[in-house]
Amino acid sequence: MKLSINRDLLLKAINLVVKAADKRHRFAILANIKLVLEEGFLTLTASDLELELTTRFALPEGGCIQPGSTTLPAEMFFSICKSLPEETVVIDVPENTTRCIITSGTGRYTLSCLPADDFPSIGTAAPLSVIKISQGDLSSLIHHTRFAMATQDVRYYLTGMLFDIGENTLTAVATDGHRLAVAHRLLDETYTPNQVIIPGKAVAELERLLIELAKTVDESNIVELGFDTEFLQVGLVLKDEDTGNEIAVKLSARLIEGKFPDYRRVIPTNNDKIVSFNKDEAVDVLRRISVLNTKEEPGVLMNFDTTDFCKVGVINKTLGEAEEMLGVNYSGHAIELTFNEAYLRAVLNVLEGEIRLELNQPSSPALIYQVGDDLHRYVIMPMRR
Repeated sequence: MKLSINRDLLLKAINLVVKAADKRHRFAILANIKLVLEEGFLTLTASDLELELTTRFALPEGGCIQPGSTTLPAEMFFSICKSLPEETVVIDVPENTTRCIITSGTGRYTLSCLPADDFPSIGTAAPLSVIKISQGDLSSLIHHTRFAMATQDVRYYLTGMLFDIGENTLTAVATDGHRLAVAHRLLDETYTPNQVIIPGKAVAELERLLIELAKTVDESNIVELGFDTEFLQVGLVLKDEDTGNEIAVKLSARLIEGKFPDYRRVIPTNNDKIVSFNKDEAVDVLRRISVLNTKEEPGVLMNFDTTDFCKVGVINKTLGEAEEMLGVNYSGHAIELTFNEAYLRAVLNVLEGEIRLELNQPSSPALIYQVGDDLHRYVIMPMRR
């Protein structure tokens, strides 16, 4: 295999797939990127057998010198390409060898490679159902909920995001057992109701791809989400801003098995203590007093006993105390409760303007949402004092 390629185009293509490579090195070849050169197109693939990312794009005339395939160490290949001095890169894998020679300008690098035939695929079939949604709506759904996913939990399904497909709605749900984020979007077509759980790593990579897509494509662009009983498949076409080349990207992810909690039952409907406040003012207060929060003592105490102000404080037995007053509109009896400061601020960071906080008892779940916004709802469990 031998090819000549623009360095920036190659870097863009590698960057789109490299995070799917298996850093745990369960199998040596999964730490590699697979390269396939045929009919003037270069295809790059990285996989950890749970997530697979593939890019495919045309080479300029004369770029395909000798068709073939190989696999190269993902991180090392990426690092070398980032440091190359010239715009043109030549990648050469002589026949019957396990060495790849990368040259650019006066630089020459040799990497060990493994046969492309040994590179496993997660083996996705044609999707059984396809959901169409605008790129802007899909990106917004993920942005408004991803922060609430669990990162490590024996309940593995909590480390993913639920996509609850209704007849004409798509609802994204994430929870770690202490907080819940729910976001809805209307769909233009009618679908068969279904629920799937997408792994957290796949959600993060899909959001990253959508951000790249937004640089060159209007947010109304339609994205197709393909599902079968085991996999999610998403295909996008990105444009490299520097070279103008189109890069086809395919994301395939193994869905998480398990039963996601009934999120509708978690959302409180009878909280009778209503607080409203300005998002920016609240974030500023939390930012200032959080200097006394630690991993061991992450709580922020909120005392509502007047209609005009909320006393917000941190008591750290080792470091000291902090107290601020937040202007609020409050209706209800006096109540004092403690929230995890990071959880509360994470919710506020995805909202704007006037915020409503609905409370019941100091140990009952609190409902948070943006006034006038029916698309997003957030629930936080108070901390035990």
